[in-house]
Amino acid sequence: MDHEASTPRIIKPRRRHSRAFKEQVLAECRHSGESVAAIALRHSINANLIHKWRRARQREASDEFLRLPAPGGPMPLTATMPVTPGDTIRLEVAVGQSHITVHWPVSQMHQSVEWLKALTQ
Repeated sequence: MDHEASTPRIIKPRRRHSRAFKEQVLAECRHSGESVAAIALRHSINANLIHKWRRARQREASDEFLRLPAPGGPMPLTATMPVTPGDTIRLEVAVGQSHITVHWPVSQMHQSVEWLKALTQ
């Protein structure tokens, strides 16, 4: 008698994770220095799921980047704080498996769009 054929298979329902939980886990992967496997184990999830979330986040960032206005066109700004000549903005870009953080002068913001396009091509 085939033992596997007689053993009932238990199917667990899929868990749904909130966007906040996913962001928390992805932030841990970026900043903790731990392996993805260790973080996945701590949260009782599969490491492949974290990699899936990373790829989805990169696609979202890429889609958002493609919606930026053309160079030289108006940049929509929602800042309400005054900007002084020495102010910088922080740009965080995921390129492949790498994560780059750049502090860019606000006075040269228009050049950052070209830089970002060149970086992601």
